[in-house]
Amino acid sequence: MSVLSSFSGASVNPKEMLWWSHILTKLSQRKNLSIDEARDATYKIFASLEANRPEAPLIMAGYFGGLTVKEPTVEELAGMAEAMDKTKNFRFDFKTDKPVVTAGGTGGDTISTINVTTPATIVAAACGATAVKSVAKAFSSKTGAGDLAATLGINIQASHELVESCVRKLGTAVWASAMIYPWMGPLLRIRDLPVAPIIFPLLGSLRLMIATALNPFSVRRQVRGTALPKTELIATVLSKVGYERALVPTGYSDKDEARIDEFSNLGRTVVSELKPNGDIETYEVHPEDFGVEKADASEILAKDTHEENARLVLGVLSGRDKSPRRDLILMNAGAVLYLGEEAGNFKDGYELACNAVDSGDALEKVRQLVMQSGGSIDRFNSLL
Repeated sequence: MSVLSSFSGASVNPKEMLWWSHILTKLSQRKNLSIDEARDATYKIFASLEANRPEAPLIMAGYFGGLTVKEPTVEELAGMAEAMDKTKNFRFDFKTDKPVVTAGGTGGDTISTINVTTPATIVAAACGATAVKSVAKAFSSKTGAGDLAATLGINIQASHELVESCVRKLGTAVWASAMIYPWMGPLLRIRDLPVAPIIFPLLGSLRLMIATALNPFSVRRQVRGTALPKTELIATVLSKVGYERALVPTGYSDKDEARIDEFSNLGRTVVSELKPNGDIETYEVHPEDFGVEKADASEILAKDTHEENARLVLGVLSGRDKSPRRDLILMNAGAVLYLGEEAGNFKDGYELACNAVDSGDALEKVRQLVMQSGGSIDRFNSLL
């Protein structure tokens, strides 16, 4: 059944469509939604995705498209976060005295970089931080974080009890967020629809929602990168929904031609930092602040296949790769270490990360995670 033909079928609830008419009319008039309206609308979209309702992509296009054109408010994004939190199947209990930090990006980079936050998170754990990473298959990149982790041999679909065990024993876990959000799989499958090229340009507000609301591990510290130049907005929403500390970076190339959703070794990075007292400070950092040289974008690009990109990551984590790829990953590991209070500043965090790689601890942490998660050690070894 096509998206449009589904609206002529008896399966569509007319009252539901009238409710959506009210919401979409407000957005078309560039009127802001209340926090309750945003929460209820977003929850209805999640429910329709989970149920594989054929009208879901069209409603998403109208809802997120309207928000994208109007630009979502803090209240609207907070309502979306409440809706997303409500959809979780369970809650983690890591039973650790250390602060648990997660890291991730919204995607949407203007250049296709290597995978950064997944290896950065593991390196941070090798330095003593408790750092976790949620992953999904590629939505717009060549190799998503989920594709990378699975190719490395990590079991990204482990039970939540096994994930908790990994965190307690290893200080880290890499795990598919679709395991806790039942709508995640259907959302990712939208990219395969014929209408995907029409819907994707309207999803800027969806990326903002993911940036501010995705929290499968229920943690209160996060490095949340965004390729959208809205770091202060995202940090403000993270504060409103209960985070105690956060870093929201947007990285740029040398002359700002390109943007990436992490700390950049190409040029400046604009960071909005949520402080423990609730204040938000926005500032710039540069590669030199970490003690690294500025690189060219061509030196950090992803390869074409999951296996090639996994080998690039292992080249860095094994210490063999001394190229700017190493700097990019370890700069971001340094940010996780700073947020996890293992380092006093970004440069100290970067140096700790370098030591973990050069000592072999980072590669060993990957090996331990593959085994502890119930993954494939043969697959891991085949990439070395």
